[in-house]
Amino acid sequence: MKRTLSLLLALALTATLAVPALASETDLADEYAIDTMMPAPGEEPVVSDVPEESVDRAGLEAELTDLILRTKTTLEVDNNYTDLTSDYYDGVTPRWSFTWSDDVRQMTAEVRQDGTILNAYYWENSEDDDYFYGFDPVFPPLTPDEAGAQAEDWFDRLFVGEESARVDGVQTVLGKDGCYRYEGTVEKNGLPSPVTFTLVINGGGLSSFFRSDSYTGYVGRLPAAEPGVEAEQAAASLAGTVAMDLYYVSDGEGGAALRYVPVGPYTVVDAQSGETVDMDALYASFGGVAAPAGAYGRGAEVPAAEAVTADSGAVITEAEQTSIGQYGDVLDGSAIDRQLRTLNALGLEVFQLQRCSYSMDSETGLITADLRYVTVMTAEQLYGFSPESFQQMQSVGGDLTVYKRITTDAKTGALKSVSTTYPLWEKDEGVTMTDTVRTQAAENFIGLAAPDLAAEAALCTLSGVGGEDTLVFAQTHEGYYFPENRITVAVNAGSGTIDSFSVDWDEDVTFGPADKVIAPEKAAAAYTDALDVTLGYVAWPLDITLEENAAYAALLAQGYTYVEELRLAYVYDGKDAVSGVDAVTGEAVLSDGTGETAYEYDDLEGVAQAEQIQALAQAGVGFAGGRFRPEEELTCQDAATLLILASGSQPAGDRDSERMALAVRQGFVTEEEWQANETLTRMDFIRMLLRPSRYGDAAELLSVEADRGYSVIALALGMDVSDPDGTATRADAAAMLYRFMSR
Repeated sequence: MKRTLSLLLALALTATLAVPALASETDLADEYAIDTMMPAPGEEPVVSDVPEESVDRAGLEAELTDLILRTKTTLEVDNNYTDLTSDYYDGVTPRWSFTWSDDVRQMTAEVRQDGTILNAYYWENSEDDDYFYGFDPVFPPLTPDEAGAQAEDWFDRLFVGEESARVDGVQTVLGKDGCYRYEGTVEKNGLPSPVTFTLVINGGGLSSFFRSDSYTGYVGRLPAAEPGVEAEQAAASLAGTVAMDLYYVSDGEGGAALRYVPVGPYTVVDAQSGETVDMDALYASFGGVAAPAGAYGRGAEVPAAEAVTADSGAVITEAEQTSIGQYGDVLDGSAIDRQLRTLNALGLEVFQLQRCSYSMDSETGLITADLRYVTVMTAEQLYGFSPESFQQMQSVGGDLTVYKRITTDAKTGALKSVSTTYPLWEKDEGVTMTDTVRTQAAENFIGLAAPDLAAEAALCTLSGVGGEDTLVFAQTHEGYYFPENRITVAVNAGSGTIDSFSVDWDEDVTFGPADKVIAPEKAAAAYTDALDVTLGYVAWPLDITLEENAAYAALLAQGYTYVEELRLAYVYDGKDAVSGVDAVTGEAVLSDGTGETAYEYDDLEGVAQAEQIQALAQAGVGFAGGRFRPEEELTCQDAATLLILASGSQPAGDRDSERMALAVRQGFVTEEEWQANETLTRMDFIRMLLRPSRYGDAAELLSVEADRGYSVIALALGMDVSDPDGTATRADAAAMLYRFMSR
C-alpha cells in the first residue's frame, strides 16, 4: 500500500511545471505580495519553459519534506501510519493535501505552502460500537474545562504569526461519541476578519478543523491595523444607516411578541477614508447571471415494474393492509385535475396532466397528491420571458418545456401549493404588470384557494419580504404584521396566471400586547447601544475587468469579474447576537445560543436541582426565554422539548405541531398520547424517557404489573422514583434526564 514519495513528487511536478504558485513568497513583487500566490496587478504571469530535466527536483523534494514535517508537528501526527498520499491543488488558494492512513485510522489535512493548516479531519474505526440508534444521549467524556484547555492548545498551534482565534460560541454535541464544537473568528493583527473557523474536540483530542478560507483567498498585503478615522466618527456614521421594521415575532413558547427588527444592507465605514459603504450594493455592482432554477427530469420514461408471481412467497402484512386502507377514499388524478381546472388563474388550459403521485405523512397519516403538468413554451406564449432567449434556445434544439407542480389534499382536492419551472431565465423588460393589478390578482386567487384565511391576511410591506413577482400576505394583529403566518403568491407578468402559491399558518399563536409601543428612534438607539462598533478586516471586491488588472486573464476567462482583498473598516460586531428590540419594554432581544452556554436562567437560586439544570443548559438542553420555571408543573410539550433537544434534534419552529411530529417520530409519545398542555406524572416522564432508549424493551418486558420494569431501571440509573403518580415539575424532569445522560 505504501507509495514512494519520489513518485508522488514526480507526478506533482509534472502537473505543475507552469504553476507560479510554487514559487516562494520572496520571489513576488515587494510592493504587492499576494497571499494566494497570484500575480500582482499589472505583473505578467510567470510561465516556465524550463526543460523537465533541468528542474531542481531535490529542491522541490526538500520543500515538500519540510512542509510535511511542519504539518505533522502542528497536528501531532504520529509515525505509525502505514500510508501517505500527497496531492497538489492549484487555484485561487493553491494547497497541498496530505492523507495519512493505516488499517484503522486516517488523518487528512490541507495545507498552504507557508504551513497554514486550512482543514484537518481525523477518523478512527471503532470496533466496540454497539450500533444502537435509538434515544441514547450521554454527556461528552471530557468536561467543558478539559475540552477548553485542549482547544486553547490547538488554537496556539493552528493560528500563528499575525493570526489568533476568537471563540464566538461552543456547542456541546451529545451522544456516545460526544464532543465540543468551537466556532469563532480568525483575528489578524488582533482585529476580527471575515475568516471563520470550526474546531471539534472529542474524547481523543482533535476531531476536525476547518477554516472558511480553505477554498478561497484574498489578494494583496494585509493592511496595517492603523485606522485614519476615529471610532466615534465611524459609530455616528453607522448609526445613521440603521433602519427597523415593527412586527410580531415568535417568542419561542407558542406566542408572538411585538418587536423592532433591523433591516437594510450590510454597511461598513472605510477606516481610512471614513466613507460609509453599502457592501451589498458594491458586490451587486459587479453583476453576474444567476444559474436557472433546477427543473424536473425531461421526458424520462419510467419502466413498468415487474409483476410479482403467485409463487413468489410475498404476502400483504397486517401493517401493509392498514396503510393500504388509508387510501380507500383518495381521489384519483383525473378527479383532482377536473377540480383544479375550475381555478382559471392556474392557467391549466394549455397544460397536460403528466402524472399524479401520492405521499403519506408517516406521523399524521395525511395523504397529499402531487400533480405534475407540462406544456411547451411557444413564440405566442412566452410567459414574460425574452423573445431573443426563446429563439436562441429553439435554434439549438433546447428543451422548452414548462412544468407546473400542484400539491393538494388527496381526499378533498383542497389546494396546498403551486410551483412553476420555466426553461428560460432572461425576462422581457417590456413585459410588466402594475403593483395594483398584481396585488388584485393575488387577492382574488387567495379568496378562492384559501377563503378561511383571506380575511386575516394583508399584503406585507415589510422590508425584505416578498420579491419582484412574489407577494406575501401576512396575518395581522392590532394593525401589525406577523409574517411567520403567511400566504405566498407569485403572479406571472406575461400570462397573469399563478406561478407559485403556498400557505404557512399556525392558528394557535397567542399575541402579546401592542399598546405603549416605544418610538422607532428609541428602538434604534437601544439596538445600536447593544452593539459594539469594531475595527476589523472586511472582504472587499476588487474589479479584475480593468485593463491594469490584465494579470487576472485566466480568472476572467472563467467568468469571474472580481477577486477579494482585505481592507480595514469599522463594522457593527455581534449583529447576529441581537435579533431586535422589544417594542413594549424597549430592551434589546438577544438571540438564543450565541454565547458559550445555550441557555441561561435567572430563577435557579435555592433550587435543589440547579446544578443538573445548568449542566443540561450548557449542553444545549433547556427552555428559551431566560427562565427555567423549575417549580412549574411539567407539561407534555415541556417534556418533549427537553427530550427532543437531548436527542440532538431541533424543531424547525416553535409550533406545537412540529414538536408533536418530532416527539412521535422519535418514540417519546404516540399521536394518541400527545396532549401539548396536559400535565405529566413522574412515571409519565420516566416512560417517555426510557421507552425509545436501549432500556425500553427490557422495561416493557419487566412491567408485568403496572410500570414496575420502568421503576426498576430508573432506580438503577440513579433516578428518584418515589411518588411515581405525583405531578412532575420541570426541575424533576431535568434531574431525571441528567441522571440518564450521566450513566
